[in-house]
Amino acid sequence: MQVEKQLNVTHWGLTLVELLVTITIMGLVVAISIPMVKPMLASNKVKSGADVVAGFLAQARNRAIEEGRPVGVTFERVLNYGDGETYFPYNGASVLMRQVAEPKPLSGFVKDVRVAVDASGSISFCTWNATTGQWDNDNALPPDRQTERKYWVKLVNPGDQIQFDAQGPKYELSTNIFQIVLLPNLVPPVYSVDQPALFKVFRKPQATKVAPTMTVPVALPEGIVVDLDCSGMGNRFYDRSEDNSWSVACDEFCAASSGDSQSVTIMFSPTGEVDRVYYSSLAGSIVSDIPTGPIFLNIGIWERAGFWNESGTAVSNEYLPDNGFHPAYKHIRNYLDMNNYWVTVFPRTGAVRVNRVAITLDDDGNYLSLSNGGAIGASRKFANSMHGQETR
Repeated sequence: MQVEKQLNVTHWGLTLVELLVTITIMGLVVAISIPMVKPMLASNKVKSGADVVAGFLAQARNRAIEEGRPVGVTFERVLNYGDGETYFPYNGASVLMRQVAEPKPLSGFVKDVRVAVDASGSISFCTWNATTGQWDNDNALPPDRQTERKYWVKLVNPGDQIQFDAQGPKYELSTNIFQIVLLPNLVPPVYSVDQPALFKVFRKPQATKVAPTMTVPVALPEGIVVDLDCSGMGNRFYDRSEDNSWSVACDEFCAASSGDSQSVTIMFSPTGEVDRVYYSSLAGSIVSDIPTGPIFLNIGIWERAGFWNESGTAVSNEYLPDNGFHPAYKHIRNYLDMNNYWVTVFPRTGAVRVNRVAITLDDDGNYLSLSNGGAIGASRKFANSMHGQETR
């Protein structure tokens, strides 16, 4: 007798109800996860921007050491969207960086040219007259013989510096390029027409083509900016309110006005130190500064760059939703967002550090601030005290 064996086959699958329940649970998990993942993704994007800035600065420092001349990074202000109009306050932000190098010094174009300097800091050129055996003052010559002056007009700019007899300090040239900026603690030497001085003019850094990859600006990730209004060296604070009802702390890199188009430039010397920092003054002139403390660059998001209203007047220091200042503004500044980063440059070594923004609240939930720098000073202090920072 043959015994037939019956094979039991089990069919696996989901019913329609089970499938709908599974999809619903997955949808709930995704919906719950998105709010937690989104800030993480945004923070990673800002971190990527901070790394781009830090890496570009470190690259310029290395190139300055290799080439034996000042090389740096220019942070170009956002000026327009292609229509020629300046969009205030977004000229307080930068999304493009360019490598720059200091041109070779100028020591005159005319043979045996020298300069005379009077007590007011006015400069005049002197050329040797072999016939008379004396120095001729350029100002007394006909215009067609004032050759050196013609070259200066083409190549020398306000803010460039001049040094006499290859020694001593460098003196800044004013908006009148034939005039030295007079400072209380830096009186220019006097050179008469009879005994003029040799000179060198150190021009401000210009865009360079030292490497093919540096001929075009380097852009930050989309939506990420160097918030220049939150950046600086901590040396300049001033009040922007008309009625003095509140004050706004602004550092050197803050946009001085809607017409402020001057880039911020950090230059490294051939020794690797920070050589100079160029930026615009409140009056709109170009400042050449030797930093004595850290240089802070705030890396944040486009939507929080700038703190001016449409008329060009500052409206609040921090844009806090419940701080009593203009409650219509419901977002905080970039230096208070812990998803953002500080890129700090240390002048004496040229080292570049990346730190996450760190803030501290008091018992009432308000931002702690330093008396000499406000909340922005506290943000920098807390960021620089964090562990695990990255240094280049």
